[in-house]
Amino acid sequence: MQRYVIRMFADEWRQWVPAVAVVAVIATMIGLCVHQFAWTSDPQFRAAVVAAGVPLDEFRILSVTIYTVIALVSWVALTVVGRASVQATRRAHALWLLLGASPSTVFISTLLVLAVVSVCGAVVGALASTLLSFWAVPAFNAEVSPAVNLPGFVIVPWAPVAIIVLSVVTAMVGGLLPARRASRTPPSVALRSPEGSGRRSIVTVFRIVCSVFFLLVAGGLVVAAGFSSQLGSTSPGSMFNLAVDAGGSALIAVYLLCPQIVAFIFWILNGIFSRSGAVVPALGTRAAAARVQASATTIAPLAAGLGGIGLLLCAVNSVVAVTEALQPGTQTDLTEVWTIVAVIAASMLATSAAVVSLSARGRGREIALLQAAGMQTRQIGTLIASESFAIALAASITAAVPVAVGGIVCVLVSKAALGNSSVVVWPVPAMLLGLVAAWIVIFLILLAPAITPLRDGPGAQLREQGV
Repeated sequence: MQRYVIRMFADEWRQWVPAVAVVAVIATMIGLCVHQFAWTSDPQFRAAVVAAGVPLDEFRILSVTIYTVIALVSWVALTVVGRASVQATRRAHALWLLLGASPSTVFISTLLVLAVVSVCGAVVGALASTLLSFWAVPAFNAEVSPAVNLPGFVIVPWAPVAIIVLSVVTAMVGGLLPARRASRTPPSVALRSPEGSGRRSIVTVFRIVCSVFFLLVAGGLVVAAGFSSQLGSTSPGSMFNLAVDAGGSALIAVYLLCPQIVAFIFWILNGIFSRSGAVVPALGTRAAAARVQASATTIAPLAAGLGGIGLLLCAVNSVVAVTEALQPGTQTDLTEVWTIVAVIAASMLATSAAVVSLSARGRGREIALLQAAGMQTRQIGTLIASESFAIALAASITAAVPVAVGGIVCVLVSKAALGNSSVVVWPVPAMLLGLVAAWIVIFLILLAPAITPLRDGPGAQLREQGV
């Protein structure tokens, strides 16, 4: 079975490239953090900092903030990719069970597929981060404190190994429960339902209960913001913390409720397209709704990324505006903020792209069937565009909830701090840019499996699939 798994990966390596690429990107970011931590803990670095009379905490405070953000982003990205990688091979799992394989064998083989994907990406990421560290780590430390004459950067031997282990373990953790579920799902259920919801009632109830709890927390923080003057929390720092806490709680809530939110948004879009007579866009939205589990898995990290970026920009820019109103001429450095925004944007967009690519397996056969049924090339393009637009729009609408919560907090606190006027900077351009970028990326990934049947006709694709 293990040899068959390796052969399956080798034969279909192109379909696994996006997942490997995401693991490599995340492993690269983890690697840069590991190399920075290892270097700032090195005796040579410490001696140079002490000799210059600069506190070591200057290098650690900024690093810890970026460490935390990258750790959260990496956890979400790698666990989502791990879950999607297992979900992409559900049909193969069902066939293994039908051929007599035991559930434990299927479980181990499933984890082996995920291990191969994660190891390939982790090794690439470890190599990339090691090479980039010779430039990135000295440049980062020089930016933090230019007065320190630091020694030449040296790679710590254990750092690449730690990068590979952290990346692989995190991805494997994301695939444990899906692999266990795949090994215990009856083959008839797995083959009949491509997304295979199975028995998830307990998990769904738990997610809803947790999301309601975080929504209540967010609502309580918004109410507290209305009494910020009585609580003495009208400083820019207090406004930032309260906005991020309230928006972060709402972000966790919508992340947990993503399947339900996505299904509702798709239902609304399908109704709008159907009543306006747009048959093909309605069909594309219905196709996204039919894959609601895969769509939710795609949208959740994308919505979390867009929501996190929008919330951060809203809170930071609002704090800058309030500070400027209270203390005109105050200088602000947003380098750290833009670094965090770039990390979140790249990671979450790449994660969603990988999930879309994994869930698009078999799309070539669907496109060929649509061609055989008489659908024209232009209509298929419209179908794919509408499906990708529905996914991107659902992610943007979901992401708008935490941004709105954080913005309301900024309005209430700034009003208490400035008197009758309130200040809030809504990140509308960033959110629109995120919507367009997500639409383009998802459209290109969904279009890729359709290129062959559109170019060669449906006959070759259907013969290959045995239809």
